[in-house]
Amino acid sequence: MSRYHWVILTLAYIGGLLLTGFFGFPNPHPSWLQWGLVILTIGFLTYGTFFFLKRRWRRCPRGQFWVIIALVALGGALYFQLRIPQPHPNDISQLIKEDFRPQTVRVLGQVLSEPRLTNNQRHRFWLKAKKVEMIRQQTPSKLVGGKLYITISLAENQLIYPGQTIIIEGSLYKPRSPKNPGSFDFKNYLAKEGAFAGLKGEKIVFKGPEPFWGWTKLRQRIIKTFTNSLGDRKGLMISSMLLGRRAVDLPPDIRDLFIKSGLAHILAASGFHVALLLGIVLKFTQSLSPKKKLIIGIVVLSFYTGLTGLQPSILRATFMGITILIGETLDRKNNSIGSLGLAGFLLLIMNPLWIWDLSFQLSFLATFGLIVTSPAIQKKLDFLPPKIGSMIAVPVAASIWTSPLIMSVFYSFSFSAVLCNLVTTPLITLIIIGGMITAGVTFISPDLGGSLAQLLALPSDLLLALGQFFPRLSLSSLAVGKISLEILLLIYGLLILICFNKKCQKRWGILSLFMVLLIVTPIVYKNITQLQITILNTRYEPIIIIQERGQVTVINLGDENSIKYTVLPFLSQQGINHITAIIVPNSQEINSLLTLKPDLKVDHFFYSLGKPQENGQRLSSTETIMLDSTKIYLLNTKPFTLKWEIAGQSWLWLNSGNNSYNLTAQDFNQPLDVLLWSGKKLSVNWLEKINPKIVIASTPFISDTLRQQLQNNKIQLYWLQQDGAIQWIPKTGLQPVLGNQEIET
Repeated sequence: MSRYHWVILTLAYIGGLLLTGFFGFPNPHPSWLQWGLVILTIGFLTYGTFFFLKRRWRRCPRGQFWVIIALVALGGALYFQLRIPQPHPNDISQLIKEDFRPQTVRVLGQVLSEPRLTNNQRHRFWLKAKKVEMIRQQTPSKLVGGKLYITISLAENQLIYPGQTIIIEGSLYKPRSPKNPGSFDFKNYLAKEGAFAGLKGEKIVFKGPEPFWGWTKLRQRIIKTFTNSLGDRKGLMISSMLLGRRAVDLPPDIRDLFIKSGLAHILAASGFHVALLLGIVLKFTQSLSPKKKLIIGIVVLSFYTGLTGLQPSILRATFMGITILIGETLDRKNNSIGSLGLAGFLLLIMNPLWIWDLSFQLSFLATFGLIVTSPAIQKKLDFLPPKIGSMIAVPVAASIWTSPLIMSVFYSFSFSAVLCNLVTTPLITLIIIGGMITAGVTFISPDLGGSLAQLLALPSDLLLALGQFFPRLSLSSLAVGKISLEILLLIYGLLILICFNKKCQKRWGILSLFMVLLIVTPIVYKNITQLQITILNTRYEPIIIIQERGQVTVINLGDENSIKYTVLPFLSQQGINHITAIIVPNSQEINSLLTLKPDLKVDHFFYSLGKPQENGQRLSSTETIMLDSTKIYLLNTKPFTLKWEIAGQSWLWLNSGNNSYNLTAQDFNQPLDVLLWSGKKLSVNWLEKINPKIVIASTPFISDTLRQQLQNNKIQLYWLQQDGAIQWIPKTGLQPVLGNQEIET
């Protein structure tokens, strides 16, 4: 077979992996209907491609070969499904009862990864479970298997190394699906990693001996050199820029800073790092023969790959780097796109599940962008010195190809990220090259390495200052909402046409404008027409978000965790950058929001209790707020009681168990449609007095007696703790946003 045949077969295999998106990943048991859809799609694409190419490409393979192509694509989908992790009968997750209640256990297992600090100052790592003892049950220890997600508070001197055997005591639990749209799916995250349970550790009761040597020991030597010379903050930052954040325990505040400034990719070891390292190797070995260059290059790249922890992005870049070295040894011109495709194919043979790994996708898109788009941009900048033009072209090309995917996953676009990358690229290059040289010297002489590390203090300070500056710019980020898969595929299809079709290249400006309209038009249309109320589930009081034709009202914000992990993700998913009014019981909630999202524009703040706010207005009892056609009434401050009317619907929120508040006929000049209750008790007599059609409860427990009484009075009940977020739309009424994924008791 010719080279073209192998390229087509490779694309067919990757296409088969991508078609598993019809199943939803991870889904180990897709339906026959989903399989039928995949088979029909493979047949349609295979025949359609053959029909299109047979009269336009003289080297087009014959019809029989396209049958093989279809079988390869189907084989890719089958192979992907076979590799999806599933809990075995002896998996430790099988010990957790159906009620999801955590169980106190003592687990013996082998550490699989280095501990990493979480946002709540606990350490997380993976553990291979081998034996478990149920502490509160008089039962013998059981042999188990499976992978566990561990979180625990560790002392500074309590180091844990991969390969070490430990016994850890704590609460065993099963992860739950998210209850709010836009929230982090912890259950899905663990399933992708092959884990189906977690353990909240309390203490480590046994720890085996430390390994004599290993990648962890070597990484710690490099990290220690930087932290001793530059302090923990800058030392860990440079170590992470050098080795990747998966290999370094980076403080959460620095990690968040790099994410906000659009520099998060610098903390992931990738092709950029390998290219710099390869440049250093070729510079120091320029006087050697090609074969010696090849051997030294392979050794150095392999060593660096081990230091970074065998990450997908670094494996891809290493394969490409070795291909370049082999091409130079054989005195052949390298095909960059071919090398990238070969690297991707080999990695996806090793682990087909990486096709849906975000870092893997972004790494390939960024590298592809550098290959096909960066030269064209640099050509447009030929009036600049070549090095400056290259420094501008590289981040712009990478941003063009990665931004659509980033927007579809994180629902936002950062204007400052591109500018920040343009300004900081020379600085980042200097720090990484200096860090690599310092790390190499450290293995020979730690003292000399420490002296070299001090030279990176000033560039590090400057990088941190720039990282703090750019996110503060006006319109530094824009929430774009959820982008459909069809629009995402259309955008990437247009980008490919611009790169490889000469007619499209001449019209790149019009096509670029069209791509922007593809993203902006749904947002504008949604703001003009949308009318809905969403009740988000939190640990305590619910959060209500009213969206009415471009005007957004938020009632209640909760604590900082609720704002960070519930409110802000929902606003981004909905494409909300501007809030008309925020109504909160306590003024302190306003400060929490402004701290976490300073660039969010809010027209009006209203609060009932707390210290006076310069940008807020205190509400008095019986006050009315008019927002478009929505009327909001503050009926009482203690308990905080709000009523609002929208589209002929009457809602009441009472966030206290105190039912002694006397509601008058004036408070309800029309029947009450929905009662939103977040108290401890609900008096039946009081309930009959206001007579709602629907009750939405935000409480950890609902008695069977109350359920029966609501049923007798023909009042429909929604329970946020069980149903998750609830949404009201005029055409469909009230319904759970994410469906009843789990039942908690």
